[in-house]
Amino acid sequence: MKLLPLAAIGLNPRSHLSALWWLGLLYRRPKVFVEALGDLPSPKEALIWAALYLHAAPHIVIAAVVGRLVLFGLLGAPMTTTPPNPLDALAFHAIQVAQGVTGGIAVGVFTGAFFGRAGIHVAIALGITVGLACGVGFGIALGIDGGIFGAMGLDIAVGIAVGIVAGIVAGIAVGIALGIAGGIAGGIAVGIAVGIAFGIAGGIAGGIAGGIAGGIASLRAFYHPFHLPFVWPVVRGRWYRFHPVAWDDLCSIPFWRLDRLLLAYAEVSRTAAEREIERLISGYPSQRMQALRARAALVARDAGSEHNLVRLDLIVSRLPEGTKGFLAETPRVREMVAELCRQQARLDTLDRPLLREPMARALRGEIENFYHRLAGFREPLASEFRKAAQKWLRIAGRQWEEARAVLDKEPTPQVFRAGDPVDRSQEAFVLRGRVLGNLERQVMLSTGCPGVLLYGRRRMGKSTILRNLVGLIPPTVRVKVISMQNPEAFQSIGDFLGLVAREVRAMVPECGKGGEPPADLAALFALLAECNRSLADAGARLLVALDEYENIDEKIGQRVFDKDLLATLRESIQSHRQLTWVFAGSHEIGELGHAPWPSYLVSVRTIEVLPFTPEETHLLLTEPLKHSPMWRDDEARRPRFEPAFWGPGGIERIHAEAAGWPHLVQLIAERTVDVLNDSQARQVTPEILEEALDAAVVGGDVVLRQLMERECSLPGEWEYLRGFSREDVQEPSAEEAVRRALLRRLVVAEDGGQWRLRVPLMQRWLRARG
Repeated sequence: MKLLPLAAIGLNPRSHLSALWWLGLLYRRPKVFVEALGDLPSPKEALIWAALYLHAAPHIVIAAVVGRLVLFGLLGAPMTTTPPNPLDALAFHAIQVAQGVTGGIAVGVFTGAFFGRAGIHVAIALGITVGLACGVGFGIALGIDGGIFGAMGLDIAVGIAVGIVAGIVAGIAVGIALGIAGGIAGGIAVGIAVGIAFGIAGGIAGGIAGGIAGGIASLRAFYHPFHLPFVWPVVRGRWYRFHPVAWDDLCSIPFWRLDRLLLAYAEVSRTAAEREIERLISGYPSQRMQALRARAALVARDAGSEHNLVRLDLIVSRLPEGTKGFLAETPRVREMVAELCRQQARLDTLDRPLLREPMARALRGEIENFYHRLAGFREPLASEFRKAAQKWLRIAGRQWEEARAVLDKEPTPQVFRAGDPVDRSQEAFVLRGRVLGNLERQVMLSTGCPGVLLYGRRRMGKSTILRNLVGLIPPTVRVKVISMQNPEAFQSIGDFLGLVAREVRAMVPECGKGGEPPADLAALFALLAECNRSLADAGARLLVALDEYENIDEKIGQRVFDKDLLATLRESIQSHRQLTWVFAGSHEIGELGHAPWPSYLVSVRTIEVLPFTPEETHLLLTEPLKHSPMWRDDEARRPRFEPAFWGPGGIERIHAEAAGWPHLVQLIAERTVDVLNDSQARQVTPEILEEALDAAVVGGDVVLRQLMERECSLPGEWEYLRGFSREDVQEPSAEEAVRRALLRRLVVAEDGGQWRLRVPLMQRWLRARG
């Protein structure tokens, strides 16, 4: 059938089917019908009104006749007139139907005219609706004999008409919620009013019956018996497009297990089902909760089908939220899934089996906990996400088994790393008791810390100390490390102020997150003062470490920064007693030449980071993961190395070759384990250690060249050091400045009035590659 537009409906036979389709649309989606009317001229509107009535009239008559046959024939309702013969009976019913249909249309015309002020579109819709409903109702009920039975018959018919009208009116104007109340209340009120004509008793009984009928009609509750085959005994997703919800917008009572039907429909056509779920959520209040349940279940199933656990938080971000029922619990589900994603992301960054195995085991345990915690959640979260968790468990279990298998094959776990600052949770780390003790004492001074210079030569472990402070100093001290090699810190003074403000605000949320970046040094100082007050109120302190602080001096020399920055820092040190500034670098303040640093930071206390002591090297090589939280609950599994593993005198040899230089100790240990594993030996021998030292010279070429050659800043300094490629000892340099520089750099040591290289590995490098 080719559907004619509503404006093209005329009084001709070819418009009949289209007119019936539009009347059906008015019944099930009245808002769409009203929108389709558009802005039509008045004569055209009247024609459409009349045409639709004309096309509907035969069907109204048929419905009334069928209804009267059921009422008077099957149910035996008494009539006001008892026809003497069938011909008279036919005439009697024909007259009653004609009167009912005519009366209903008249009522519809009156209703449309009455509501004309609300808009011609609404008037047409209401007039047609009232006319059709009342026409059928009156056509069926007119002619019933008086009494209770008559009152109930007429009132039920009228109630159904009123209920249908009320639902459609609500669908047009104010929403389904009012249609529910209006249908019931209107049906009862009209039913009682009409029924009183049949007597008090009949009026009350008829009114109640009519009200119930009106409520059923208004709510479209008569669909529910037909809904049952869609969801029981099995859910039939392929049938969904025939379900009343799919084509009628006025079903006001939630359908039982409609969410299951939508999920089954998604298995048939995922795209169509998602589109339908969105339609119900957006514009079908009575079915919205069921649609939300279906959406949550689909999200859980998508999450369960995901093989990359890092992507889970992206998937569960689609979970709906609310304040009622299961919707109030979705934020908690998202938080728990986000933690799983973070653990999986950390696992993906680990390439060493020794570290992957405990992390994979922890991830599996976290998923198991997630599974059990879900038991207390509401549906559909509990069942759907527990199913998803079972699939995630299989993925995590495979990862754990793979890590275990590789670990079992790896003769010696590799935990040593020479490179970036060490992460103590996964890499060899030793507690620098002297440095941490001094730093803690300074930070916790009751009168406030006057600032700290954390000084040590390159690769001495300063950044490692700073990045592992959390958990090693009192919990009341909050720590933020800002690297001055970060481009966000040194492009301009504005960049520096903005970065410091963001980091400080993040660490002191009591003074407010976000906000505009400081416009100048005065604004930064005001922000620091506000944070200082907040810290005092909270009984906390903040340590702000400027790592590679020498870059500030370089930027002052380049006129990117101004010396006023140093004045601001000095005033902050003196005024903000809850805030501790730490300047970490490989230069003493006196070495910086672009600003008078000593006069600005005269009160700063220096803490020097020195090479490992023999005891610290011993701890690093035997208990490398002592401070890692990954084995906190399973100390027996934490990797350890017996002193005998390093061979006779092996630990002492490594310490001596590196002279305790932290980076070089890690470098030699890392290469030793690699050589040991390549040889498939179980214990370090002198030959293995010798090979590892040669490998360390190659692998550590960049660092050794930096420490030996590139830090030479004075004429003759590098030439003097190159002399050690030929001789083990030399006379001290004749230049006083060179002597002071070499001693400050910790590369030479006195030996019987002569000098030798303090670090044997440096001499090995010098002779091989220098």
